Amino acid sequence: MRQTKNNKKKQKRNIRQLRPEKLLLLAFCLSCVFYCFSKIGLNSYNITLSVEDQRLASELAETQDEVHTLKTDISSIQDKNKMLGIVEDELTENQDNIYVINN
Repeated sequence: MRQTKNNKKKQKRNIRQLRPEKLLLLAFCLSCVFYCFSKIGLNSYNITLSVEDQRLASELAETQDEVHTLKTDISSIQDKNKMLGIVEDELTENQDNIYVINN
């Protein structure tokens, strides 16, 4: 009976003890899980950044087109005769230099 009790005690101690191999296996498994979650997380973050980059690039292109259009409008308005042609009725000339716009 003593031997069976001793054997049972040894078995319980063996179960409770973490062997270095088991500890290394556990660490390896945890690192694999961490790697997988990190890879998935970083890929999704990369996709999000890529979509944001595309949105900003399209916004930039639209803004550049608007700037180009406004520059064209400004250069066409700079000519005095064209400006006077646009606002014929609402404009009165004072001393050939000052223009007053009537509301």
